[in-house]
Amino acid sequence: MTGRWLALALGSLSIAAGGPRTASAQSSEPLDHWNTNAVLAALQALRVADIQSTTSEGRAAVTGRTRDDLNVGVYAKACDPAPPGVDALCHGLEAIISFDPGARVDRKALVDRLNHQFALGKFLDEPDGTVRLTRYVVFDGGVTPGNLRAELSSLFAIGALTTQTLWPDAARR
Repeated sequence: MTGRWLALALGSLSIAAGGPRTASAQSSEPLDHWNTNAVLAALQALRVADIQSTTSEGRAAVTGRTRDDLNVGVYAKACDPAPPGVDALCHGLEAIISFDPGARVDRKALVDRLNHQFALGKFLDEPDGTVRLTRYVVFDGGVTPGNLRAELSSLFAIGALTTQTLWPDAARR
């Protein structure tokens, strides 16, 4: 077996060997709607700190700080109407990381550049002077807990790269 094929085979074996341990630690059933416990588990698996579960405008939300010290909020979205006191059935989530690039920055140009540079999420120029990175996940057809972790992990990675784009001098320290 050539080195390349051996590496692929060993890589596949290690992925397969890791699968059952992950599956036994938590349910691998696909999520077809917002589930606060599943979001909490995904954030804990990604080593998010200061995790808080709250309600925002009558909808579930979970906040915390990533390993790169970024504030993240994960919010239930696309919710069916529900009477007061009853949890709404929500069919999506939005994960948000905000950045303050400073007053002297042309935020519109920055947002255009970031949206071109990083296609994973959407960058928005917010009225409060911040730049928001947002990622929307729809539970249509079911999202596995592993896929939810992958979606959030990718967003966190783009968040970390964004800080390097905004503050390149700090990244060199």
